[in-house]
Amino acid sequence: MVYLIVLLAVLARFIPHIPNFSPVYGALLFGGAHLRKRDSIWFPLVLLGASDFVLTNVIYRMSIGWAELIQIVAFAAIAMIGWLLRPRVTLRRFSFACVAGPTAFYLISNFGVWLGWHTYPPTWAGLIQCYVAGIPFYGYSLGSTFLFAGVLFGLYEFYRARHVHNVQARTS
Repeated sequence: MVYLIVLLAVLARFIPHIPNFSPVYGALLFGGAHLRKRDSIWFPLVLLGASDFVLTNVIYRMSIGWAELIQIVAFAAIAMIGWLLRPRVTLRRFSFACVAGPTAFYLISNFGVWLGWHTYPPTWAGLIQCYVAGIPFYGYSLGSTFLFAGVLFGLYEFYRARHVHNVQARTS
């Protein structure tokens, strides 16, 4: 079921949406918390890499470059932050993960943009300019992560509680 949730989140990238406001980050945290550690990295990264290829080359008619690897690393960071939720999901851990995931992505991916896209000067001021330009997208990422991670983790806990209750009722 968790694999399907991650797949659907990645496919949601093809539906028109506000930039950086999608279920991907929430699903990466959810997958990091509930998939086997190895699977929580390779599975979403293969899906995200394939979707990036299609979005970039086919839909936007641009070419994908080596900087794509930096974005994949940024996605992996979100899934690894989801590992912090494995032992127990508390409001504190959940909130930390929902801030840390998009923050890691923002820091890593904007560094990649500065390094590889030649849009900003290769100076300290250019790097700062790149980070400042990414702030609106970062805000959308934070909001969508809290929303979609909240829905995914909440529905999962609701399902688990209901399923455990039904199993206990059948065995009584």
